[in-house]
Amino acid sequence: MQVFDFAAYARFKWSDMRMILKAMGVTLHVTLLSLAIGTLIGLILGLIRCAKNPIVNKLPLIVMEPLRNSPLIVQLFLVFFGLPSVGIRMKAMQAAVLTLSLNTAAFFAVLVHSSIKSIPEAQWEAGYALGFNKFQIYWKIIARQAIRLLIPQAITLYISQLQCSSLVSFLSLMDLSKAGQQVAQKTMLPFLIFGIVAGLYFVLSFPLARFAKYLEKRIGFTI
Repeated sequence: MQVFDFAAYARFKWSDMRMILKAMGVTLHVTLLSLAIGTLIGLILGLIRCAKNPIVNKLPLIVMEPLRNSPLIVQLFLVFFGLPSVGIRMKAMQAAVLTLSLNTAAFFAVLVHSSIKSIPEAQWEAGYALGFNKFQIYWKIIARQAIRLLIPQAITLYISQLQCSSLVSFLSLMDLSKAGQQVAQKTMLPFLIFGIVAGLYFVLSFPLARFAKYLEKRIGFTI
């Protein structure tokens, strides 16, 4: 079949498009929930990494390093297919959210740690000279500068995680990629269907990229 055999495109029905759009909602649900949980966990791990105690600040690495240095697909398989062998069973949605949350947390923790550590030590000294305690220095001086560095990097991470969420289709979760695969097999129109799927991922990702640029400029003026 030729790519531009328009008569063949009649096999693509509105019901197929509804299926893809519904699956897009699943992708968005999994991604947003995972990013929210992962950001919270990552913030905690990142702050612990900034501790002065050399033993305490190494503890998060026990979690972070395996997650950052192994493929996400392997982590998904480990949670969904591996944990049942030790008596822990999860639905595909639960396994997807748990895995993506932990994976996001590992990378977000690195961003938090690097953003805080990039603030010169002189800022701490200036805070103590002004009579601030450690918490006040963190909140009024360090955090405000670190956030300006953190936000653009965090949104880039979020876009990457949104795209990586397509891997949950291997768990038979009906996300955008899985729906695209099924509709393409049904209609025998892979060029059209995966073009639509790619376009929908763009629709989800592009606003985040624009939002990152907006926040970067906005924060530059307000912080």
